[in-house]
Amino acid sequence: MHTTTEFAVHTGDRCTAMEVAGAALRRSGHHVVSTGGTLTATTGNRLLTILLGALVHPSREFRRYELSSIVSGASTTIMLRHAGHPTAVSGGSIGASRRRTAWREVTAGLEHALQAAGVLQARTDTGPLRTH
Repeated sequence: MHTTTEFAVHTGDRCTAMEVAGAALRRSGHHVVSTGGTLTATTGNRLLTILLGALVHPSREFRRYELSSIVSGASTTIMLRHAGHPTAVSGGSIGASRRRTAWREVTAGLEHALQAAGVLQARTDTGPLRTH
């Protein structure tokens, strides 16, 4: 499963792209907080998800994503990544399946919003981040 999705955006529209992405996450029911150029989007109840796992209704499962922008020369990449999901651990295979479904919905929503705003150049998926 992919844990990071990168969206290439026009460098001059980096701030607009982050605003559009934040608005798209809010529309999908996430609470979005901006901290130092990074957006953190959360939804659901962490405690219920940890305690009850797959028994928690999918709309109440805790999910957290981070969205950041990386400027490299003339190109800008908006990177969406998972940021702490107890769902797959607490919910076993059911939680993992729900996590994949939610990930696909979030990435598709962001891609659509960025494309509609006219700031998206392309989208590429990358494999899991290395953890040290």
